[in-house]
Amino acid sequence: MTLRSRRMGDTNGGSKDYDVAVIGCGLMGSALARAFANSGRSVAAWNRTYERAEALAGDDITPVRSIEDAVGSGQLVVACTATYDTTRSALEPVAEWSGAQLVNIGTSTPDEAEQMESWAKGRGAEYLDGAILAYPQDIGSAKALLLFSGSPAIWSEHEQTLMSLGGASRHVSDLVRAAAVLELGIVGAFYVAALSAYVEAATYVQSQGVSAAALRTATAAALESLRYTTEEAAAAIESGNHETDSATLSTYAEGSRAGLVAMKAAGLRARLLTVAVGSMEAAEAAGFGELGFYVQAKVAHTADG
Repeated sequence: MTLRSRRMGDTNGGSKDYDVAVIGCGLMGSALARAFANSGRSVAAWNRTYERAEALAGDDITPVRSIEDAVGSGQLVVACTATYDTTRSALEPVAEWSGAQLVNIGTSTPDEAEQMESWAKGRGAEYLDGAILAYPQDIGSAKALLLFSGSPAIWSEHEQTLMSLGGASRHVSDLVRAAAVLELGIVGAFYVAALSAYVEAATYVQSQGVSAAALRTATAAALESLRYTTEEAAAAIESGNHETDSATLSTYAEGSRAGLVAMKAAGLRARLLTVAVGSMEAAEAAGFGELGFYVQAKVAHTADG
């Protein structure tokens, strides 16, 4: 049976008439449904407000009014709602989960991912957790990255279907919390913090009369360096080896302290640089000044961590 050959009618009486049932038709959920359909898969779309699902109706997307029919009709159930609580609330009326395969894609804490897995398994369903590291308009493209963790059985069976959401997507771990950990670390702790630091830096540079064009040139060089230094950082933290034959942590700290003085003299608060200097000084105080920059990992934990 080809992907397009299934009969796509509303209210299916529990038969698996669709390749995917998408639960939640907000901005991201709608993007997921369209990507599945564009890859030739038949999609049942459900949303608490039916009109949102109805707006997606097309040759390969059929709006479904009943959550029970949506779950019962899909070979794979993919949920994408505002929170994990709203996902559970939406799915709670479904009584029959035996043999179902649920993928929940959204922003969560690692603990919430584990709780969702427990909730699904308690109802007899296999569970795969997902995190999106892409904008809605990029879903379905070769560059979009979605991370999946948990049930290797679901990933093995539906890898091609889930890869249609983004060409860079991958299953990162059998541990269900892994996708959430990566999203929290890379998007929350790294990307947001780094982008905030760039805003701070660009504000300073342009306040000193330097053009945006010159800033772009310098930024490109910094980003290229960051590409391989982040790889070095991850390897050093994993191995615990922080010896260096280049600039030491104290060298970075000295330069950063001078930069902090200059930025504050220019009237900027320099909040992000202040925090960075504080982190380096904590590592210096712990006796790590002559090691590499990444040794800050040794002072990253709280005292009772």
